[in-house]
Amino acid sequence: MGEPEAKYVTGHLWIEEGETRHALVAEVAPVVHVDRTYSFVVPEELAETVTTGQRVLVPLGRKGRTVEGFVVAIARQPWDSTLRPLHSVIERESFLTPELVALGCQMAEHYCCRLGLTLKAMTAEAVRLERGLKTVRYVALVHTLNEIEGLGERISPKRRAVLEALADAGRPMRLEEVLEASAASAAILRAMEKSGWVAIDRKKEVAPTHDEAVKLIEPDFELNAEQAAAVARIEGQLASGKFSVSLLFGVSGSGKTEVYIHAIRGALAMGRQAILLVPEILLTTQLVSRISSRLPDVAVSHSGLSEVERSLIWRDMASGKKRVAVGTRSAAFAPFSSLGLIVVDEEQETSYKNLRAPRFHVRDAAIMRARALGIPVVLGSATPSLETWYRSGTRSDYQRIFLPHRVKDLPMPRIHVVDMRDEYLEQRQGVVLSRLMLTLLGETLSRNEQGVVLMNRRGFATRVFCPACDTRLACPNCSVGLVMHTAGGVSICHYCRERAQTPETCPNVSCGERLVKLGAGTQQVEDILRAYFSKARIERVDRDTMKHRRDYERIVERFARRDIDVLVGTQMIAKGLDFPGVSFVGVVSADATGFASDFRAHERLFQLITQVAGRAGRAEASGNVVVQTMAPALPSLRCALGHDYVAFAEEELPLRKQVGLPPFRRLARLTVSHAREETARAACEELAQRIREAIGGQQLAPADVLGPNVCMIARMRKKYRFDLLVRAADAMTLRRLMNYLANTGRLRTQRAEVIIDVDPVNLA
Repeated sequence: MGEPEAKYVTGHLWIEEGETRHALVAEVAPVVHVDRTYSFVVPEELAETVTTGQRVLVPLGRKGRTVEGFVVAIARQPWDSTLRPLHSVIERESFLTPELVALGCQMAEHYCCRLGLTLKAMTAEAVRLERGLKTVRYVALVHTLNEIEGLGERISPKRRAVLEALADAGRPMRLEEVLEASAASAAILRAMEKSGWVAIDRKKEVAPTHDEAVKLIEPDFELNAEQAAAVARIEGQLASGKFSVSLLFGVSGSGKTEVYIHAIRGALAMGRQAILLVPEILLTTQLVSRISSRLPDVAVSHSGLSEVERSLIWRDMASGKKRVAVGTRSAAFAPFSSLGLIVVDEEQETSYKNLRAPRFHVRDAAIMRARALGIPVVLGSATPSLETWYRSGTRSDYQRIFLPHRVKDLPMPRIHVVDMRDEYLEQRQGVVLSRLMLTLLGETLSRNEQGVVLMNRRGFATRVFCPACDTRLACPNCSVGLVMHTAGGVSICHYCRERAQTPETCPNVSCGERLVKLGAGTQQVEDILRAYFSKARIERVDRDTMKHRRDYERIVERFARRDIDVLVGTQMIAKGLDFPGVSFVGVVSADATGFASDFRAHERLFQLITQVAGRAGRAEASGNVVVQTMAPALPSLRCALGHDYVAFAEEELPLRKQVGLPPFRRLARLTVSHAREETARAACEELAQRIREAIGGQQLAPADVLGPNVCMIARMRKKYRFDLLVRAADAMTLRRLMNYLANTGRLRTQRAEVIIDVDPVNLA
């Protein structure tokens, strides 16, 4: 007799060699280090349960280890090869709708990231873990009282009472209701379930809440002509039912928030839902408060929420109870079923970029979602990114909407530039605050008005060194110096958080000279101001003092009540604040950003100066801005002083085009790191060579590779770092190249870690 024909056992289905069968098949993206999806047969007992976007467990690898994954597609289809069965469903409910799963697929491809990891990032862990839900047990009749009596079963009085209560209700009852109606015990119900008389089903439900009705507040002013025209253009895009991107380009204080509110109202009036994205809740406390008091059914989502709050808010959006989502990155993936409008406030902010895989940019993800749904996007900014500005002037699906004047025709603040080189020569000593800054701030305080002083560095001193032997207090893990902080007498690395006590004398045992502390930070600026203005109420706002969102809210509330005279801080105070009492803004070391070696440094300098200057003179009080700099001739600084974004863009864009940088080319940054410097360098060189060969083999002429180069921060967290830039003519070419490299294994290296960042916003 011959050998029996081979059979492939899948656990639930089997096929003979060459035979085709039909089954319900789920395509699953595992959340592990694999760059592909896998097909699994759905067991019959799960056929009614498994849906697209659901989190499941599936067997993977030779040993069939169960791993977490997301269902990206499910269909009844033929199959002619061995398929393993899907193991189980982790949770029955999914907030990843087919539309969001499709968006996740697009993002994974664009950002060259694993699909499973991308889908996991789109829904918060608290939502997936069903935080805030309670298990409710429902009791249902399986057999009626007559049926049980017909079987000759003996029925005790308590059991009879349970059966009668369920029969009278005519529906499944909560276990507590059954116990109350029948006076039976839980043990009796468990025994009846074991006998097959009743069934007890366990469901996760949201505990009933009593939301306080929010009284909407309507201000007594009307839109000005420019705002009304902007709203009309956005409403026209809403009515068209087509995808579009509108750049709402308005100077600080021009009333962009009112335009957002009226545009969102237009979407709600059409029966649609809306998303308003903000860069950081901390920086936009006032905006969020204003939106919540003007619009109905607003859900605010941000990292400061508890797990229960985040989970319940997500369910409110999915159920339609909340129709407007306001939040940071995660709000872009709000589970709305009838989304009609997405607004991105301060679209140029780098905090919209996710710094961990998947390294997506929220603004661009929002545009991807809007394009797939055929709905409009509004990008608001007084200082838009050069990429957005360029696209809004060259693409047919983009448009520019201008708000060139402040509301009530308030004048822009007067800007004074102080060349700190002259201050050093005249005063012959270390100078942190110029005489003009101290004079104008003093005049402001004498008029009972408020001031804001920006110093975009935390700490007391940014450089602590020995003048005798030039020993520097440096981080042992990173190629940067430790920043001295007065609190606790410690110096801290702002990259790896390494801490060390700050010595008074040189740590070099053969030296012992007294250390010198240079480079001011927010703490030193605060100390100087307190010494000059002893009666002024001064508060510092930076990451050292603002440990929680509520800390920032308290500061904002106190500043609004005029309980604080001067705010000193980092860029946390540069945006989002709108107070009529602020008539003075000071900027210390304005040129520090402009001297960075990142090609976007000048753009960021312009944005920062323009944004912080916009805090002054937003009411009847006229505004003064003092900008201290060692390089007053910087073009970006010169344009910022004149509030002239168009002039800055016209000067910067030709330079970008000449050297082939965004927005004229698209970039992907590959960073290679290893504990040994030579290993990291060799791995990066090998990676660059493989990519160049692939570009030539694929005939991708509009693409090239720049580097390898030593990273600006050459060593971080005990690892040496090298990077290279993959440059392509357009997004499609870059996407095709990066996915070819990933799918063929050319981006892998055995010897070092590789981080892929498509469309990077920071090259440090």
